[in-house]
Amino acid sequence: MNKILIYHKIDKLHQDYLANKFEDCSFLMCTTKEEMEKHIKDADVLITFKFDKEMLEKGNNLKWIQALSAGVENYPLEKIKDSGIVLTNGRGIHKVHMAEYAICIMIMLSRNMHIMFKNKYEGIWDRKIEQDEINGATVGILGLGSIGIEIAKKAHFMGMNVIGVKGSPSEIKYVDKLYSPEEISQVFKNSDYVINLFPSVDKTYKIIDKKYFDMMKEDACFINMGRGSTVNEEDMIQALRNGKMKAMASDVFFMEPLPEDSPLWKLENVIITPHICGESKKYFEKALPIIENNIKAFKGKGNFINLVNFEKGY
Repeated sequence: MNKILIYHKIDKLHQDYLANKFEDCSFLMCTTKEEMEKHIKDADVLITFKFDKEMLEKGNNLKWIQALSAGVENYPLEKIKDSGIVLTNGRGIHKVHMAEYAICIMIMLSRNMHIMFKNKYEGIWDRKIEQDEINGATVGILGLGSIGIEIAKKAHFMGMNVIGVKGSPSEIKYVDKLYSPEEISQVFKNSDYVINLFPSVDKTYKIIDKKYFDMMKEDACFINMGRGSTVNEEDMIQALRNGKMKAMASDVFFMEPLPEDSPLWKLENVIITPHICGESKKYFEKALPIIENNIKAFKGKGNFINLVNFEKGY
């Protein structure tokens, strides 16, 4: 009987579903590090958000790891590869609720909601705050994976023009103009909203810097939903201070939690959210189809989906 350890709190409804669906598997859920360390040594499979070198050393029997996150940049990828362990991720789980976050943020920025939220706490009634709309505006998406494509779909429905960057050239529905990674500048020059979805890999480290911020329209906005390490935060702060862009919204930062002394907290043209755009109370429910498919594949029925490419890092 395969032993499957779930290192995450899940509803009993989902526990029962998996247990009934795979009666020849033994499922154990744990939520503390102590519980995980006690049981990982006997587990064949680990379903988790977190995974590090210490867990790998303790999980001598692991044959497959199902990451619940899409990003696995903090996993010891080389050691996992060398151990012959199959690694799959949660790509696709986030696309709907992260796309909703993107649309929400663009509407908030167009309506200058961040200014009105500030005024509310100061008791200021100001009807002169500019009100714009996203209809007819251009959104540039850096990274057209499952999340980027879902944003493109929803933005197109809202009447926006959509441009974007993708590693491999191919026509994408709802995207009006597609650029290669060597043409990122075109996105910054031509967008009213630039949405960063780049993953954290060596080639994207601080890739978005002063050069690109200087190309933005003065009334354009930058939205970071990818990884904090892909942005040169000092350059971004200077661009915000110097009026190189209208405003910025970010859910991810170079250091998290964002330090109390970060200038970003006090800039009035900044919206900060605490790395929550990928969260949803329906998260595990969305993960179930991936988990179910991959348990079947682990048992020799079908193929794994969302296999991590160890060379690319995602």
